[in-house]
Amino acid sequence: MRVNVSLQGVGRAKRQLERMGRRVDPVLRGALNTTATKTRTERYVKPLKSTLKGKLVRKAMVIKRARRGRMNSRIIPSGAGIPVTEYSNWGFDPIDKTRARIWIRGVNGKKIAAGFVNPSGKKKMPLQTLSRKTARGKTYAYARKLQVANGFSAAYWFKQLSGGATVSWTSDFLQREFERRMKAEIEKALR
Repeated sequence: MRVNVSLQGVGRAKRQLERMGRRVDPVLRGALNTTATKTRTERYVKPLKSTLKGKLVRKAMVIKRARRGRMNSRIIPSGAGIPVTEYSNWGFDPIDKTRARIWIRGVNGKKIAAGFVNPSGKKKMPLQTLSRKTARGKTYAYARKLQVANGFSAAYWFKQLSGGATVSWTSDFLQREFERRMKAEIEKALR
């Protein structure tokens, strides 16, 4: 999913700084990088605080920072599933004596996760469903030991939380941050 945010007044700011012997690129890069970091914290980490640990969300949503030669800053969410045991609110609904459906409580309520729990077992761990594939009349079973079930990825949560309000908030923050940095750069040039 791609969300584009634009900045107003860059051309005018560039001309103004050039007259003072300064460049607008460092100001713009700083504003972009600060905006990406603040957006990840305010719009993704904080809303998911009751669902996932902040450290895990920050690790799963990497920021590619603006630098010389690339004048954009991006939040790139991981598509890898997050183990169900890393979620703070997960549970299961029994189907029969040895199978139960796993659910995860997120920002928009309960969601069913892939996998199962044995409600009669001692540990009641969320486990992945073993996969089988049938092709041309043959069934292939992937023999591997049971593993912890994966919940939803950071990319799933990114998409859930990236609405119009997030785009608007990010755009407003970027504009304010750029103006603040421009003011500081002009004050430096006047010294």
